[in-house]
Amino acid sequence: MPRSKVYDREEVLRNAVDVFWQKGYKACSVADLVHSTGLNTASMYKEFGDKDGLFVASLEYYRQHILANRLDALAENPNLQGIESFLQLVINGAVKKTYRGCLMMNHLSQIHTIAPEAAKKLDQFRQSLERLLARAIANAQKAGDIQSQKDPEELASYLACFVHGLVLYGRHPKGKKAIPALRDSILRALN
Repeated sequence: MPRSKVYDREEVLRNAVDVFWQKGYKACSVADLVHSTGLNTASMYKEFGDKDGLFVASLEYYRQHILANRLDALAENPNLQGIESFLQLVINGAVKKTYRGCLMMNHLSQIHTIAPEAAKKLDQFRQSLERLLARAIANAQKAGDIQSQKDPEELASYLACFVHGLVLYGRHPKGKKAIPALRDSILRALN
């Protein structure tokens, strides 16, 4: 008779996200993951395949449970107000003393050293963010809130680059001080 699971998948993923977030994919060992998740090695491999599989599942969990409110600000309000809300949510996170960056964006710099499936997830996230931003920008242009001669996709890429940089700034104590003023600069650049 097969043994039933004695662990909560959601809790395992929450704990794995914390380890990947703290150490980064490359520095995180299977032993670190086993210790933090409470799984034994056999259960981890059975449930997720390997470290790469657990990382991919962790990225998806992070997107659905931690990033969702930021992305929802754009999806539910695809206009200038949604962009402003999205930026404010990013800034609110980045200025926190305990800020560790964004798990997705932290790993974009390692995209060539992680498993192809994880790299694909990161690129899908990047593309999704830029699509949401481009849609909000296009709607803001129609409403007259952003100049219509500017290319929405180009502005979306520009804004996404800004957000990536903001994530890095937020990881450095001295950079945090400049973050609130940067919001106004980026909004002026959109106009």
